[in-house]
Formats: sequence, structure tokens, C-alpha cells
Amino acid sequence: MRTLAFLASVLLSATSFSDNHSTENQYLGFYYFSAPDADAVVAAMDKFYASDCGERYPANVALAEQVFNGGYESTHFFLNNYANAEAQQEAAEIFRSCPAALEFTSALESAGVTSTMEHLSFPLIAEGDSSRDFAFAKFDVRVEPQNQTAYAVALSNMMTRASKDIPLRSYGNNLVIFGNDKFTNSVYIGAESTTQLEAIQQALFAHPAYAEFSTETADIRESVNTTQVIFLKNYSMQ
Repeated sequence: MRTLAFLASVLLSATSFSDNHSTENQYLGFYYFSAPDADAVVAAMDKFYASDCGERYPANVALAEQVFNGGYESTHFFLNNYANAEAQQEAAEIFRSCPAALEFTSALESAGVTSTMEHLSFPLIAEGDSSRDFAFAKFDVRVEPQNQTAYAVALSNMMTRASKDIPLRSYGNNLVIFGNDKFTNSVYIGAESTTQLEAIQQALFAHPAYAEFSTETADIRESVNTTQVIFLKNYSMQ
């Protein structure tokens, strides 16, 4: 659980990565790509995780499909959940040197997979157990550094108020620290199904707290894209 005290401590004076992130904090690596054949991606992942390299890969990985994503070229993304900076560095070393990792990369290329975008983020807000959810609404927004605290606090307050009337499951706000050329934050809402997700979204957008949040943050945020995401498969650390 990320509290308002944490938000204040990491954001009030934060204008750079070095000021607002510790090497012992969680990292989220998003790797977006276009895949003509999703089954080929799953097969390549299964083979990699059956290898010695896959057995020691230091991250929990999820494969997600972007069902509706506007003008984004990507169709899917991998979400790598690293425990800290050391794990992220170790994962990078595996993909630079491990034969099974190189075979995995080659298999994706042979299947016509093309990389479109990637970014490294960390969670400012992470409520509920997102690993138990299947469908997500992801809202990519731009918020300038000097407005990050105000935006995060307003979002947290809104979701806390709404949760008293709406059966929210998982939700969060991820801050992009590297690769933020398109957006700076990804806000997400999770659900067990697309039907449940629609019901949660409709109830949230109709809630008075959302109207107040929209007014309060209108001048400090720019909406970039809204995506419906379905997670296809999870690969946990072994």
C-alpha cells in the first residue's frame, strides 16, 4: 500500500530520477510490441522459461494484449516486475548473454514481432492485488514534474472516496522514469472480466468524487490515450 506520506516524500522535491527513486524500490518494465501471431509469442516465452536462463530470470513477467488502444502501433506488451534495480540489471545481463534469451529474441523476430515502445516505471499508488485481475483500463497521461504531487494526491483522494460506494478491485498510478517521451503516468483500474470492468468504470465516472477530481486536475494533466488491456499469461519467478 502506497500512502499519501510516501507520495509527498518522493514527489515534493522530485524533478529527476535520482531524487525520487531508491535502488531498493520496485521497478516496472513495460515492453510494447506488434505481434501478428500471439501464439508464437507464448510458445517462445514457454520455451525460454523452461531453460536454465528462464529459471533464474529475476522478474515476474506478464503478457498482455492491448484490445483497444487507439493509434498505438503495438498489439501487446510484456510487463516485467523487478524487485529492485539489481534485479533489473541482472535481467538485462541475461538477455545480453544467455543463449536461451538470444534464441527467444530470434524466435520473436522470425514470428514477425516488432518492438514499438518501452519504458521503465515505478508505482506511486498500488492498491488491491492486480495479479488477481484479468481486464484493465489503462489511462496514459502527461503531468509535468511540478504537478506530480498534486495529481497523485488528487487521484488517491478520489479513488479512496469512490471505494466507499464502488466495489473497486485493483488500481494504481505508475510514474514513468525512463522512456517518458509519450506520457509520464499510467493510471490503471483492474477487474476480473471486461463486463465487470465496464461496470466499475461507469460507476466511477458517475461518482461525484470523479467530477471533482476532473475539475481539480484539468489544468495539470493531458490525456494521451486510454487502452483496454487483457492479460493473457503470467510467468512467475522460479
